Amino acid sequence: MEEKYMSQAHELLTNTGVGNMANRTAERMIPLLNALVTGYSIALAKTLGSGAGAMTQILLSEVGEVLSAMIDEILGSKQVSYELENVEELLKNAFLELGIAEDVKIEKDVKDNMRIYKLHIKGSLFAPVHKILIDRGLKEFPLSPEGLLSASIVRRVLRERTGGDTKARVNVNTKLPVDGETLIIEIKEVSRL
Repeated sequence: MEEKYMSQAHELLTNTGVGNMANRTAERMIPLLNALVTGYSIALAKTLGSGAGAMTQILLSEVGEVLSAMIDEILGSKQVSYELENVEELLKNAFLELGIAEDVKIEKDVKDNMRIYKLHIKGSLFAPVHKILIDRGLKEFPLSPEGLLSASIVRRVLRERTGGDTKARVNVNTKLPVDGETLIIEIKEVSRL
């Protein structure tokens, strides 16, 4: 991974922008961040319609490496190497160790020599966002933090693993819970353009 991404991740994790952290509690910050994610998601869905999912590719290109570097820095020695045999552990560590979700189940498949990972996430930190988006009639979550985070990890594995493709790409599709609690994320390796 390039040093600039590690540096950007470190900056985001250490520079909070203000000296007064007393008012920055999880009880205040999480609802605020959920409101922002909700607003961006609704605006994107209204603006781009069914093409809103393409925004995730842009986000992966712009911040995917920084996200996975942030996870590395937070988890430190608990983090495992970015190899194919570690994908499930990498994904579970990101969600469970960071407190983003209470439970993660992962299915793996290969079709046409392309890897597919399907995550079933319960107890997400962003569950209030899911409910509002469902109430607004959305079935997919184009700017899903869970989808972006997991796609950035899978993409990094495909790029950095032994014999990996430094230009590997993935598509991510995040389905909002139909059962009221399970977010489903499907990440597919795609061939290069």
